[in-house]
This record gives sequence, structure tokens and C-alpha cells, in this order.
Amino acid sequence: MGKTRHKKFKIDRPKPTALISVKEAENELEQDNISSNGGIVQSLIEKLNGPSEEERECSCTTIANLVSQPSAVKLLLQNNIVKILAPVILDKNPEIQVKALGALRNLSVDGGETVCQEMVKKDVLTPLVAFLKQYGCNWMPDPPTGKKHKSLNSSIFTEAVHLLWNLCESSEEALDIFNRENLFPIVCAGLQYSVYGAELAITAANCLYTITEDNAPIIKICEDPDVIQLLNSLVSLNSDSSDLVLLKTLATGILVNVRCGSGRCEGGSVITSLLKAVADVLTLDALDAAPKSASDDSSSQNGDDDMVTEGEEEGKAHTEELEETFRDVQNVLTAQQIAMEIVANICCTDDDGWEDMGNSESSSCEEETAEEEEDMDQETIDMFSSLCVSTEVQQAVKGFCVFEKVCSKCSPVNCCGLPSSVSKSFVNLQAHALLCMNNMVNCMDLDLLGGADRLHQVWSSLASLLANIDKTDEMLLEATTSALRAVIQKLSSAGSQKLLEISVSDLQFLFSIGRSCQLADVRVNIVRIVAIVGVVFSKQADLPNVDTLKNIGIFLLTIVCGDKDLWVVSEALDSLFDVFGEDHLDSIDHDIGLTDRLSKFVPEMKSRVNLIKRKPDEHYPVISTAKTNLIRFVKYKLSKKKS
Repeated sequence: MGKTRHKKFKIDRPKPTALISVKEAENELEQDNISSNGGIVQSLIEKLNGPSEEERECSCTTIANLVSQPSAVKLLLQNNIVKILAPVILDKNPEIQVKALGALRNLSVDGGETVCQEMVKKDVLTPLVAFLKQYGCNWMPDPPTGKKHKSLNSSIFTEAVHLLWNLCESSEEALDIFNRENLFPIVCAGLQYSVYGAELAITAANCLYTITEDNAPIIKICEDPDVIQLLNSLVSLNSDSSDLVLLKTLATGILVNVRCGSGRCEGGSVITSLLKAVADVLTLDALDAAPKSASDDSSSQNGDDDMVTEGEEEGKAHTEELEETFRDVQNVLTAQQIAMEIVANICCTDDDGWEDMGNSESSSCEEETAEEEEDMDQETIDMFSSLCVSTEVQQAVKGFCVFEKVCSKCSPVNCCGLPSSVSKSFVNLQAHALLCMNNMVNCMDLDLLGGADRLHQVWSSLASLLANIDKTDEMLLEATTSALRAVIQKLSSAGSQKLLEISVSDLQFLFSIGRSCQLADVRVNIVRIVAIVGVVFSKQADLPNVDTLKNIGIFLLTIVCGDKDLWVVSEALDSLFDVFGEDHLDSIDHDIGLTDRLSKFVPEMKSRVNLIKRKPDEHYPVISTAKTNLIRFVKYKLSKKKS
């Protein structure tokens, strides 16, 4: 699970001057129609290179605001803005420094991963590294100044570390430079919140949480006793402050990366204590920090702008108080998202070995691979998954009721009256919780998840959630279907007889999503969920519900013959083989025309596989195996008919 980055850099509008305002720049960009000769960009570049400090500062401000427009990002990159703006980081005027860093930070956030990689290619890190080394490890913050009562050099350093974090999260090259230039001690020093304040400490912790993930050289540095002591002191923080809750959670995540990094995971008291810290964070209710009359407060601010009352200052103070309260809500939500990532990472298994086995491009090994996969049944896979999580971790998860706390965050929250950014964070937390549940269910023993009856309750809740969520929300759809798939697989492996109670009507909404959803991952999840139900029914000697099996077969055939994504088609083929491979299902095979339709599909499957063979993607092993198994399946079934 990825980490959400928030653009917090906001610059006051420039004072009235002869310079171009942000609004004017936006209007001109629209009129330019993304012309590579956009006059506004040329003007900004000229002023960045000019002698006037005021013009340089205003240009940085304008760029920082413009990058929220995709057209502006494209135009700025075409005009080599990174190469021109990056050296301004080292300007002698600190006001210009902070605005240049803010503009670059906004560009890295709004532009996304591709733009971050482009920024690294354009050598943004050379001046950034030089800037950070100027600060070193022992600098002291200036006295707070201005309306927001902030230390200027602390604000500058915060922007620099945030930019570094964004770049390292998106670029392996940036991560290599971080390691090579030994930037860890400089960033790590910022964790001292009592010296530098919570905002900088949180930014530094976010950066290190990203940097320490599977980064062996940095993990080795983090094993230094002084670093461990600093991180442990942050994990031990006991405060109701949302800033410190977030800082504590990030420090926990860093320690988990260190203790469980590079393919190893320490058990015993170390991970147990870290899980306790995570469980404490998941106990919090972010809504408790939200103002009870948020909707009234927000609507009351939309009155007559021309009316000036004596209570104007009080109203402004109240607005600032509301913003601070919503920031507390956001901090708790972010902390809980990170907590979900930590739990998922502790509980997840290492699949790299299986991926390596599956990525062979040799077509001569296809049949052998298919045979090996047939021999590896799901119960064996489940056994290995559980063994990958230590007994100490499993007992700690049970003792701290981690699974139940994760389940509680899977339900939707009434966000009426909350700002859209906060509402979005609640949805993000829900998706994190569902993906965390997926990992936990896959890797934990059934009794540690509350037993079969409890997991059936979870299944019902997830099915209800899936039936009612916005079908255009692909993130939530994928997370929910992933959790559903994990739960029903666990119940199937446990031999739960309650699955036989599932009816055709129960499956109809799954069929609908499987046929209509635009996201391939969701369609694959639906296919596998339906297939698991089918396998459960197919194993019954007396075939108690033939109608359900027929409907499952028809749905899977529809996906095979109609889906445009060859990966989804291959998963549906594998599902058909799993459900209808046994001879006692031949009557259903005949009724739905399974073998006849598949035999007609063989040439199309061969042709489509040959088209992608020269440029195989990550799903090619699955696709190749499905083709091999399709030919075998049809050949076997047709030979039976002849005999």
C-alpha cells in the first residue's frame, strides 16, 4: 500500500505589484491552449533568471500555484522549468529559497510519479543535496516570526525534506543518490521534535518511513544504538496531540521496516511492542476530533460578503480553530492509514520466490509449470502462508484484537459536514483497512481471526458493502473484492459447510460487477470469488444445487468469450477448469455447452497469446499456462464424448 502525499505548501498571494498575478497567469494559460511558446511561462523564466529578488520570489509563487493544472505542468516541463528553477534552491534570500522549494514540491505532488522521475533526470537533486548538506545535522531553528509564528529556516528545511521524500518515493535513482550522498543523518536529525517542532519531525519521519523500506544500506545504519534509541523514544510518546500520534506511528513504521527489512522479521518482544503501539492508534476514533456542528459552521461562512459586523475577528478566529480541528482529524486518519500498512507488512508473506518461478519466458517449460501448479493445492499454499507469520506475531495480533480493530475501519463513515479532503481521507482509510484485512486473512490462522462463524459475519458485511458502494470508485471496489476473495478462500479451505447456503440470487450482484467494472483487478477478483463458490458446490457428490453451478459456468464462459483483457480471460479459464474438471459434472458441461464453446475458443486463444508473446507482461505466465490447460481440457473432454 502506497503512502498518500498531501500538498501543504501554501503561499500568501503576492502584494500588488507590476508583476503578473496568479489569476492572470491562469487565465493566460487557458488562452495559450498549451502552446509550447506560452508567453506566461517565458515571462516566468525570465524573471527567475533576473536580478530582481521580488520578481524571482513572485515567479516561484506563481509556479507553485500553477502546477495544480495538468496543462501547466506539461507546459512548464516543455520549457525546462526544473533545470531553471532547481538552482534557485540555493538563492541567498531565504524567502526565495522557501518559495522555490515549495514550487518544486508542488510540482512533484501534482505531477505524480512520472514527473518526479523527470525531475530527477533533470538533476533537481544536485542543488537539493547541496542545500541539505549546508544545513548538516546540528543546525538550530530561527526564532518564530510572522502571522503563523514559524521559524523561517525550519520551514525551508521542511520543504526540502518533503521534496526529497516525494522524489525518493517515486524514483529508484533518487533513492540511490540518497544512500550514496549519506543524507540519512541530516534527515534523521529532524526527528527531534522538541528541537525542531512537530511539523518538521513528521516530514522527516515520513521521508524515513519511505527510505527504510527494503533498503539494506539504510537499515544497517538504522541499527545504530543511537538511532534505535531515538526511534524508541518516539514510539513511547504518550500524548493526545494528533501531531505526536502521527509522529509516533511513523516512528513505529520505521522500526518495523528496520526489524522486518531485508527478508527477515524479528519476533518476540520487539514486534509485540510495535504491534501494541499500532493497536493503540487503531483504537482512536477520528470523528471524535471533528467539530460536532461542522456543517453549520461551514454554511454560516457563506453569508453576505458585504456585511461587516463587529464579530468579524471572532468569526475569523473561529474559522482558524475549525481548520486546526480538521487538521487533527486528518492527522489521526493518516496515522491509522500508516498503522494499516504496518500490520499488512508484518503479516504479509514473501511472494518473490513464486514470482521468480512464474516469470520464465521459456515456452518449453509451460507444460511442466502447469503440472506443478495443479499439484500445489490451496490448502498447501495456506499452510505455507501461515508458517511465514511467526507464532509471537500471531499471538500478539490476537491479544491486541488487531483484526477486530481493522474490521471496524472497513465500514463507511458518515462524513456529512466534513471538508471534501477529510471525507476523501476517510474513504482512503477504509480502503487501507480492507487491503489490510486481505493480508491478515491470507496469512493468519482461522482461529486467530475469530473462527469460521466470525469470518462468515465478515463475509456478509463485505458482501453488503460491495453491493452498496459507488461502482465508479475503483479503489474501494478493488479493496473490497480483494478482502472478499481472501475471506471466502479461507472459509473454503476450512471446509465451511455454510458456503453451500449461497444461492444464485446471492451471486447476481457479483456477476453484474464482473461484467461491467472497468478495472481488470476487480474483474479477476470477482471471477475468483465466484470460482471458489463453484468449487465448493462441485465437490458435493450429490450436486445439491445444480442451478447455481450452471449460472456460475455461464458467467465464467461469458467472461472468457467477451472480456477484452487476456489476463481476465485466463483467470476465468482457470476457474472453469477448477470448477468443472471432474467427470461427475459432465451433465452440467453438456447443458451449458461448456466444452463445445471452449473448443471453438481455442484458435482465438492461441492467436491472442501469440500476439503478446513478443512483449510479455507480468501476467504472461498465467496467460500461457491457461492456454496450455485449455488445450488439455478440451482434448480430454472431447475424447470422453467419443468414447
